[in-house]
Amino acid sequence: MTAQPADTAPTRVVIYGSCVARDTVDLAGGERFDVVAYIARQSLLSQERDASTWFPDGAEIDSAFQRRMMTGDFVGDLGTRLAEVADETDVLLWDLVDERHGVHVFEDGGVVTRSIDLVRVPEVLTVVDSARHIEFGTEEHFERWAPRAERLRETLKGLGLFDKTVVLQVPWALVTVDGRHTPRSMGTSAMEANEAYLRYYELLRELGFRILELQPLGVLADPEHRWGLAPFHYTQDVYEEIVERVLAELDASTD
Repeated sequence: MTAQPADTAPTRVVIYGSCVARDTVDLAGGERFDVVAYIARQSLLSQERDASTWFPDGAEIDSAFQRRMMTGDFVGDLGTRLAEVADETDVLLWDLVDERHGVHVFEDGGVVTRSIDLVRVPEVLTVVDSARHIEFGTEEHFERWAPRAERLRETLKGLGLFDKTVVLQVPWALVTVDGRHTPRSMGTSAMEANEAYLRYYELLRELGFRILELQPLGVLADPEHRWGLAPFHYTQDVYEEIVERVLAELDASTD
């Protein structure tokens, strides 16, 4: 990748999602990107569905980052976070990785994301296990998600962010760089996940979102990835391609 000219300011990026967008910026962005906000572990379904009263006092969470993301999800603060940084954002990168395990709906209507961090905290897991789990890819999940996606579009338009949003449609890798099948993620295979995600991406296309799509045969998982082997932990060339295409999209939009 060519270095960014010294007199060019880095692209200010907001990440809504998780490993795909964040690893792209971290592993291939170099000095080209400046992350102004990172909103992770938060399904679109939890936005404005405050479940903060259910968050257990004294839960032992490994890091301050994980606590912030988890409490933000319980509050459902996506819209607030986006509004706070709208004026200093050049591009919003949105990946759907954190949708993969569905959500929990409490009896009072509060919604929280079944994130990988949440299931690792016994006190929090005990709380959400008393709520109803809606699995990703089911009819109910999609029927709830579709109007929320439309609402997010209007929110982004109101904030001046819609035209700056790029949805990363990067499929889960079917195989690793050394030819092995990728492992399942909490019971889901890459093929199953890719099939489940399709109609979500198609809906976003219909809503007019800008989609950056990579093909399943064009991505490989990296067993040496810093976060370990998973279908959504890719080889370096995948991140490089995303960066180049995002920057090309931004250049084209300013011509």
